[in-house]
Amino acid sequence: MENWGLITYRETNLLYDPQESASSNKQRVASVVAHELVHQWFGNTVTMEWWEDLWLNEGFASFFEFLGVNHAEGDWQMRDQILLEDVLPVQEDDSLMSSHPIVVTVSNPDEITSAFDGISYSKGASILRMLEDWISPENFQKGCQAYLAKYKFKNAKTSDFWRALEEASNLPVKEVMDTWTQQMGYPVLNVENKTAIVQKRFLLDARANLSQPPSNLGYTWNIPVKWTEDNVSRITFYNRSETRGITLNPSYTSGNGFLKINPDHIGFYRVNYEVPTWDLIATSLNTNPKNFSSADRASLIDDAFALARAQLLDYKVALNLTRYLKKEEDFLPWQRAISAVTYIISMFEDDKELYPMIEEYFRDQVKPVADVLTWNDTGDHLTRLLRASVLGLACKLGDKKALDSASQLFQQWLTGTVRIPVNLRLLVYRYGMQNSGNETSWNYTLDQYQKSSLAQEKEKLLYALASVRNITLLSRYLDLLKDSNVIKSQDVFTVIRYISYNSYGKNMAWNWIQNNWEYLVNRYTLNDRYLGRIVTIAEPFNTELQLWEVESFFKKYPEAGAGEKSREQVLETVKNNIEWVKQNRKSIAEWFGDLPRNGSNIVL
Repeated sequence: MENWGLITYRETNLLYDPQESASSNKQRVASVVAHELVHQWFGNTVTMEWWEDLWLNEGFASFFEFLGVNHAEGDWQMRDQILLEDVLPVQEDDSLMSSHPIVVTVSNPDEITSAFDGISYSKGASILRMLEDWISPENFQKGCQAYLAKYKFKNAKTSDFWRALEEASNLPVKEVMDTWTQQMGYPVLNVENKTAIVQKRFLLDARANLSQPPSNLGYTWNIPVKWTEDNVSRITFYNRSETRGITLNPSYTSGNGFLKINPDHIGFYRVNYEVPTWDLIATSLNTNPKNFSSADRASLIDDAFALARAQLLDYKVALNLTRYLKKEEDFLPWQRAISAVTYIISMFEDDKELYPMIEEYFRDQVKPVADVLTWNDTGDHLTRLLRASVLGLACKLGDKKALDSASQLFQQWLTGTVRIPVNLRLLVYRYGMQNSGNETSWNYTLDQYQKSSLAQEKEKLLYALASVRNITLLSRYLDLLKDSNVIKSQDVFTVIRYISYNSYGKNMAWNWIQNNWEYLVNRYTLNDRYLGRIVTIAEPFNTELQLWEVESFFKKYPEAGAGEKSREQVLETVKNNIEWVKQNRKSIAEWFGDLPRNGSNIVL
């Protein structure tokens, strides 16, 4: 918490031990420290006039934290990692009908609490990133400095910040940026004939009314459209008044040129090309992934799967993009590929016909990079992050070699014969427990959790305890949530979420919340935003029965407090999931079914 003169932190976000903390822990500590330091200027020196402009605090701190860490650790690619942490995740949230504008009406304490969400933080950071690129980093810095100087020890509104940037850049900042802060959502740019672009509001629900809820801006945006041709970047401005769209003017004359629109996903929008262009992209990726930057590869994968999820692109086209993954060696694209794969897995994990095909295909895709990286904790910062991600995916997909390695290290840890390398610990704890855990190993892990003095290690062990495939032990774990001498109050919701990630614990965690809701409300109050958000563990649900359970629970306890938006998002997401399975199972099954096979193995 960014108190002026006394910044306070959770131990996991402040204390770093090179011998005991993973690279991800180090990055988290650096980011949170930077975030809270930024608040000494954005939030403390200058404070928003009212809670509707909360993003002036949180969006700014979320953006500048990446710049600060990038300055300290230049080889971490933090300016690109903002895609993974903020831009792409919040685009999923902001493509729901239950989203809200950045500048949001706030009239009671629960609404104040609920405003501390991904829109204020991550979308705020994302549009600042786009804005900085449009007006130039120099003008952006100059405008920020003028804003801080003018409103020092005062209150400010969003319009005050726009004015400072307009004076610094001589550009119509307010006219452009109001379309991004005064209405929710964002556009998809549909590209026709390679150069013609038309914007349209992007929603995950293909059945939704694109004009609802009403917006004075009509869900059109003023967009600085950035595009590259032969590695040269240009910006063409798309005014929302141009209802028929715009046309880019490239210099090439042949019909084979390709314009990459939204390089590095710098703009807060998605891009949908025509199918032949998507096929060209897939071929280019397969020929040489380095034809695109790592941020571009992450962006292309994320756009394609989001568009497919919204029924704007056939899943076969999106899945074709994954064929190149055997050649992928970078952290950013793998992270977004894993996100796309995880959604498909969660929708079909109970489908006994389709799921094995999905599992087999993606096991084959991740195997080359997993074999290269091995279970040795070596390499630079991003290599260590990549190793943890791809080995985690291999384990999740049931790769025998990966699971055997995790189990072997886990057994050696249990007997005290090996010290697990810090960047492999979470993997070994989770999948060792999942693959070979029993009551003895679970009790030993609980004992190690209680003995450990390092918060980051304790958090990893909490995840391990939640990964056991044993109903009795998971039930015992849920009972421990009421014992604050064992599980700290601040960790209760983390544990519930971890248990929900376990296929054995998914329904148990949800049932426990329903059965203990009154206890949780008495312990935390309805104004607690973490309590309000815990219902989002139901977001992977995809059956009519599960939807009925969620609706019945919300009907039984209608007072949502700070969790009103979370409830809306859960209901919308579950309904979307049900429709998604109906609409996409056939196409996805056909794609996996058509893959050539040699014996039991997929051949690509």
